[in-house]
Amino acid sequence: MTLPESVRRVVVVGAGGFAREVVQWAHAAWPDAARRLGGFLSADPRALDAHANDLPILGNPADFIPAPGDRFLLAIGIPEVRRRVAEQLLERHAMFISLIHPTAIVARTAVIGDGSILCPHSIVSDAARLGRCVLMNYHTSIGHDGSVGDYAVLSPYATLGGNAHVADDVFLGMHASVGPGRTMGSRSKLSANSCALTDVPGDSLVFGVPGRIQPLVRLDGSS
Repeated sequence: MTLPESVRRVVVVGAGGFAREVVQWAHAAWPDAARRLGGFLSADPRALDAHANDLPILGNPADFIPAPGDRFLLAIGIPEVRRRVAEQLLERHAMFISLIHPTAIVARTAVIGDGSILCPHSIVSDAARLGRCVLMNYHTSIGHDGSVGDYAVLSPYATLGGNAHVADDVFLGMHASVGPGRTMGSRSKLSANSCALTDVPGDSLVFGVPGRIQPLVRLDGSS
């Protein structure tokens, strides 16, 4: 995967630890275009002060105005925040670009949605489909005929079995797994080291092996 010449500047949305990792993966994916990495967006202008870094914070994603030729990498690890920040930028005509690390394996029959990030050693198997702005962290995998919805996050070593499906805004913790043929509804979360062996309704939390399902309690107290 090469960076199109029409891309003048790549902007990383976020400035936390994952955003700094994304810069490393971008250097690996686009070694001849690293000079086009422009910087980060963050609400905290001092987010990078404690880290050695040669890229600036360009502004706050809440009010940043894209320039012609800008493309964006969504480097935020919480699905609901990913969606909110991305939609703010999309309203100002931002365009998100996919990043596929050179060690990732993507079947020729797979479909990768715009703005998705595939980290080192991730695998997207035969006829699998990723929506928009999906995050597959390192050593994650999607089995044959599986699918992942928009803004979903797969933490390191998370996996979907063959023909398993997770909907929009789903979060899979580290070493979490969705059994073959099973589905997870929108905004559900699968805890680290847990396994979803039955279908999971939307807005649910799954934990344990086999996974136990309970309504997901949100910050506003609703479920």
